[in-house]
Amino acid sequence: MPSDSPRYKGVVEAARGNGFFTVGVVLDKEPRTIVCQLSGKMRTNNIKVVEGDNVEVEIDFFDKKKGRIVYRRK
Repeated sequence: MPSDSPRYKGVVEAARGNGFFTVGVVLDKEPRTIVCQLSGKMRTNNIKVVEGDNVEVEIDFFDKKKGRIVYRRK
């Protein structure tokens, strides 16, 4: 079931503990840093994300500082 959240391209800046990552994203022509966690599909398929990876992020509708990593680009 696809979600209605828009996806943004970003770069993983740092790996934090417990599956959280700091991701740099450009929102409305303004660079921001948000805290993201891996989506459920990425966890079940054991997709690894490290610093410097290009990712796609869905940002929370209510809190623009939180998000979910849904795709790892190559």
